[in-house]
Amino acid sequence: MRLEDLDVFRAVHETGNFQRAALRCGLSQSAVTKVVRKLEDEFGVQLMERGGRSLALTPAGRTLYLRAMELSALTIATRRDMAGEVAAMRGAIRLGIVPALLGSVAAPVLADMLPGPHPVQLLVSVKHSAELVRMLEEGKLDLAVCFGVQHLPPDVLRTRVGPQRYRLVVRAGHPLAGSIPSLEQLSKSHWLLPTSDVTLRTEVEQMFANAGLGALDVRVETDTSATLMIPLLRRSDLITVLPEQAFQPLAGEGLAALDVDLHALTGEVTVYHRRKTPSVGLLMELKHRLEAQARSNSLSG
Repeated sequence: MRLEDLDVFRAVHETGNFQRAALRCGLSQSAVTKVVRKLEDEFGVQLMERGGRSLALTPAGRTLYLRAMELSALTIATRRDMAGEVAAMRGAIRLGIVPALLGSVAAPVLADMLPGPHPVQLLVSVKHSAELVRMLEEGKLDLAVCFGVQHLPPDVLRTRVGPQRYRLVVRAGHPLAGSIPSLEQLSKSHWLLPTSDVTLRTEVEQMFANAGLGALDVRVETDTSATLMIPLLRRSDLITVLPEQAFQPLAGEGLAALDVDLHALTGEVTVYHRRKTPSVGLLMELKHRLEAQARSNSLSG
């Protein structure tokens, strides 16, 4: 039995017939038929009921299909883990970071490590927290430094390293700038927020829902960092939410933070890694340094 044979068997069941399975696998229909018959001969049991226009799995066929699914997932995970090991052995570390933490956490750590005695190649991805965790799960990253996410994949572990504070930010000439707006006033404003799969978006909307207010008028949704939308913010009456670290360098540059208590939006800076993260010393050193830097920033803030 080969893994390729199980892939063909899965394709027959999932497409419903030999012809479509052949197209999916890039084989002839006769070759697909031979694979299924070979599996039946190998196990000494019928795997499919061949009656009418559709194919149905026998009890034995159902068992084999479930095992084929498990083996496929294991094969993908193995290839992903080995790609990480190879990259780590070559001194390449794939790091994901949110824009707000790039300057305050990643930059000082990386600048300190690069001149070290061990050569290191850094591949840095700057994206939203949810996207970074997805990339980590898929084996495209070794580490991610970002904020909390709604759904933590089972193969991803996290280390919480400090609180994350947020500010409501508007252009300096915004009608609400310089005042202490109520939640009701804010709920009637126009917003620039992350897409709905981002934890921060959910928490912002929940804050207003808990106050008995209706849905926010979100005029702009973005799947990138709100910091990249600052030019739009400066030219409109939109309100957005920025991490404290992202707002501080922009304060006084045409932007203002509203005087609003955002205790309900206090999140966590978190370092994520896969359960099967390569145990290469350089990678572990980077992880520990990033955690220490984030904790230091939290204490000094």
